[in-house]
Amino acid sequence: MSETNPSTDVMPVQATGGQPATTGALGAAAAGDANAAILARLDAMSAQMAVMAEQVARADAAREQWAELIETLVPVSRDVMDMATAELSELEEDVTIDDVTRFARTSARSVPQLTAMMDQLGSFSELGAEITSISGAGMAKLTDVLQAAEDKGYFMFAREGAAIADRIVTTYSEDDVRALGDNVVTIINAVKELTQPEVMALLNRTALTIQEVEETPIEPPSMLSLVKSMRDPQTRRGLARVLSMLHTVGEESQPTPPTR
Repeated sequence: MSETNPSTDVMPVQATGGQPATTGALGAAAAGDANAAILARLDAMSAQMAVMAEQVARADAAREQWAELIETLVPVSRDVMDMATAELSELEEDVTIDDVTRFARTSARSVPQLTAMMDQLGSFSELGAEITSISGAGMAKLTDVLQAAEDKGYFMFAREGAAIADRIVTTYSEDDVRALGDNVVTIINAVKELTQPEVMALLNRTALTIQEVEETPIEPPSMLSLVKSMRDPQTRRGLARVLSMLHTVGEESQPTPPTR
């Protein structure tokens, strides 16, 4: 009963001796958190200082640019003012302050008329736009018609006709033209007779025959062959027409009196 348990004697001493170690660990952790918070604040302050330094640098750069601009504009503005002063001094003899005031008053009174004129100009602008659209369509149509005429050869015919007219004008004299005018009725009648169907058919057959003879050379016929060809009715008919034409050519014609 009097013996004590060694384990029960040691446990209070261990429990009592471990309490300061736990308190020191908690204090170290709290100190570490405080240091981390201080470091974080220092980092934030450093970032803010960097931003402020950048803004100050930008402000300094802008201030320098404005200073350079002012240094550039001051001489220019001084020159402009000197030039304006010189011009005004030259105009001082012709234009006075009263003239400028009178002009300003007249301009102020003329504002309604100026407004009406601007409205009319707007109307004229609309009319010009309408005319432009209509003329554009008309020009397009005219261009198509002229292109069709060019394709058909009207312009080529006109150019060649102008060349022929120029040649006639430079070749014939005034007396020749007057003589042509005196005989124009006879010429028209002759052309009218030549354009008759039977005459045109005869001329066509004659031209074809001459072309065939020219293209196909033949030996000169003998007198006997010519006499034999007289037995052909068409040959005799043609010979009769030639003799009749020669008789008509040999007739004496009365001169046509000149027309006035």
